[in-house]
Amino acid sequence: MNYNIKGTHLDITDELRSYVERKLGAAEKFVGNDTTAHVDVELQYLEEGRSGKYRAEFTLSCGGEVYRADCWGGTMHEALDLAAQELASELSRNKKKKLSVMRRTSVRVKEYLRGWRSDL
Repeated sequence: MNYNIKGTHLDITDELRSYVERKLGAAEKFVGNDTTAHVDVELQYLEEGRSGKYRAEFTLSCGGEVYRADCWGGTMHEALDLAAQELASELSRNKKKKLSVMRRTSVRVKEYLRGWRSDL
């Protein structure tokens, strides 16, 4: 899986890059061997008064579909954790939906074939 990391008002350190790679590992199990999968990661620091907020955004394009997760946190690691969890949840929900459609379709095909065999 290819990825691109962009930082706005933030330096991308090696530690931060490796942390993003670890978090993308959860999404990789849903993508599988799709070589066209691409993730854009945008990390941002927004200064508000004395305290700042961090934003992590994942945009995954895979198989003609786009999945997006965008979360804010008090630290960059917190924002990354929340965004990675949201992305994995969205991918899991989509996978369950596809499996449900496939199972319902296979039941219809079996019923059709049973009816067809009984006509003989």
